[in-house]
Amino acid sequence: MSHSPFLRTIAPVVGGLAIAAPQVASAQDATFKFYGQLNFGLFSVDDGTQSESFITDNDNSNTRFGAIWESPLANGAKLKFHFETAVGLNGSGSVSIDDTDLEFDWRRTELRKVEVVYTTPTIGAFSFGQGSTATDGFAEADFSGTSVIAYSALGDLAGGIDFRPLGGAASGVDVGDAFSNFDGARRFRIRYDTPDFNGFSVSASAGEEVLREGDDREFYDLGLKYARDYGDIKVDGRLGYSWIDSDEEVAFGSLAVLHEPSGLNAAVSTGRQQEGDDDYVYVKLGYIQNWFTVGSTALSVDVYEGNDFAITGSESSSVGLGVVQRFDDQNLEVYATYRTLEFTEASTPVEDIDVMVIGARWKF
Repeated sequence: MSHSPFLRTIAPVVGGLAIAAPQVASAQDATFKFYGQLNFGLFSVDDGTQSESFITDNDNSNTRFGAIWESPLANGAKLKFHFETAVGLNGSGSVSIDDTDLEFDWRRTELRKVEVVYTTPTIGAFSFGQGSTATDGFAEADFSGTSVIAYSALGDLAGGIDFRPLGGAASGVDVGDAFSNFDGARRFRIRYDTPDFNGFSVSASAGEEVLREGDDREFYDLGLKYARDYGDIKVDGRLGYSWIDSDEEVAFGSLAVLHEPSGLNAAVSTGRQQEGDDDYVYVKLGYIQNWFTVGSTALSVDVYEGNDFAITGSESSSVGLGVVQRFDDQNLEVYATYRTLEFTEASTPVEDIDVMVIGARWKF
C-alpha cells in the first residue's frame, strides 16, 4: 500500500518523539485508565412493506472499550497513548430488514484509536496514528443530552434499512445512502491542534485510509472551533473543510447553544459537497430538567432536510423525537426515540421508514 509523501516524511519524526519522550517522564507520575461502554437497544423498524423488531448495538455510540496511558513531561508537556476499539457487533447502522442478527465479527476496521499524542501548553497538541481527523465531530455540536439516540448522523440509527417502492422489493437506496452529515472520521493521520485562544482553536490533519482493503484514499482536513461560556449561556461553534484525494471537497459545520438555568438548547448543522449539489440542514431543539433526583431528563425534537443524496434531484427528510433519562450514580442513560425518514425522487415513489428504539448505555 502506498503512503502520501507527507506521511512518509513525518512518521519518523513523530515516532522518534514517542520513543524519546518517556525517557524524561517520571514513571511514578504516569496514569493508566481502562474504560468502556455497553449500548444496546430494542429497535422496531417499519419500511412500509415489512416490520421487524430486534435487539442490536446502537451505532450512534457503539459498544466499545479502550485504555489511556498518560505521563507528564518537562515544562508542563504530556505524552499519551490511546487505544480504543469497538467490539465488532453488527449494529444499527448496518443491519437490514432481512438481516437483524446480533453477530460478532471483529475486523480491523473496528479499531477506533491507536495513537500517540504529545501536548504542550504553549504550542498545542500533535497526534499520530489511527484516530480522529481534524474535522471529526464538527457536524455534531450538541448540548441536548440526547445525542446517544438522536443527532445529525441519521445513518447511524438505521443506515442499512432500504427504502421500498409501494409493495415492492428494495429500491437499492438505504438510509445511509439518503442521509449524511459529511462529518470527519477516524483515519491513520498526523494531526495538529493549536492551544485555545479566547475560545478559538484550529486543527489540521493529513492521513490515509489504511484499515479497509483496497481503499488507499488520502484525506486532508482543516477545522476551526469556538467554544465559550457567556454567563449562563454555553456556545459551541465548529467549521470544517475536507479534501479527499484532491478531487472531492466538502464544507460543513455546526453550532450549539445552551441556556443552563432553563435547560433550553438548540443546535444546527449544515454541509455541502462542493463537486455536486449534495447538501443538508439539520435543526434540533432540546430541553433538560432535573425532575428526578437520580439524574437529568433530556428531551429533543429535530428536523433534517437534504438534497441530491444517492440520486440527483432527490430529497431526504426526517423528523425525530428523543428522550434520555440519566442515572448518575450508575453511569447509566436510558433512552427512547421515534423517527420517520422520507426519501423522494422523480422516477420511483418509495414508502417512508419509521424507527422506534428503547435502550440503555452504561459506561464503565
